[in-house]
Amino acid sequence: MTVEDDVEVRCVVQSADILGETPRWCERTKRLWWVDVRRPALQSYDPATGKHEARRLQADLMIGSIAPREAGGFVMGTNSGIYVYDPATSEPPRRIADPVGDVPGMRLNDGRCDPRGRFWVGSMHDHNRVPVGVLYRLDADHGCRAMHDGFVLPNSIAWSPDGGTMYFADTHNQTSFAFDYDLDAGTISNRRVFADWTHQLGRPDGATVDAEGYLWTCMVATGQLVRQAPDGSVDRIIQLPVTNPTCPVFGGKDLATLYITSHSQRLAPETLAVEPLAGALLALDVGVRGLPEPRFAG
Repeated sequence: MTVEDDVEVRCVVQSADILGETPRWCERTKRLWWVDVRRPALQSYDPATGKHEARRLQADLMIGSIAPREAGGFVMGTNSGIYVYDPATSEPPRRIADPVGDVPGMRLNDGRCDPRGRFWVGSMHDHNRVPVGVLYRLDADHGCRAMHDGFVLPNSIAWSPDGGTMYFADTHNQTSFAFDYDLDAGTISNRRVFADWTHQLGRPDGATVDAEGYLWTCMVATGQLVRQAPDGSVDRIIQLPVTNPTCPVFGGKDLATLYITSHSQRLAPETLAVEPLAGALLALDVGVRGLPEPRFAG
């Protein structure tokens, strides 16, 4: 597979994020929203005006993921539970579930809503790479259930266009998985390896599915964006101008632009000097459109 190194990649926000993550396009606000996990900050970008805003929330609230909410604002997976927050109001974030409890070092990481508005989010230990991560499902009534466990670093939560397949990855173990997904019941079964990345340096981080049903995954450590067919075969590999892209999502007019967050954490000063886009929000056109982002129903 030839790596495409001539695709035009634009820097739309030079945000210098420490750990930019979970970009989500909001059709209501016509903005792209994402977080810097380490600052922490909830950020937005308006492609019509180029305006970038960063909202600093309380310093002890480490936001691992966000998803738009039907009632307005977002549902957020954090280090102290699941919160709802609407930046259009003056109300502070409100906790609605606490699946990880007070276990030292545990936090919630990647999260996304299924097509029926359930919020799925994975937990991890923030300091130790041990398989204590759990995949949770938050329902509209705010009931939260553990659905799978034994992961180190949960990422890449996404669904096929028909909702019948759920994707997931353990970044640390360099493995992407696929599950059969019962959309009515909100349950997973038949876990299988979708992609084994252990033969190379890159690790699968965030992912999104396009309108043709192909999975796009950001590969940390190699700076690559990989597109895979539903059968797992690699269709495209695009080289990005950052070593650590973290998560892709389609947004903008007609969901025709692919946005990508990135991180700059643990990069040496000499590396940052030659990689000025580390931590930036990037954008590129890949010739295919995305799917609307489901909203949390609760």
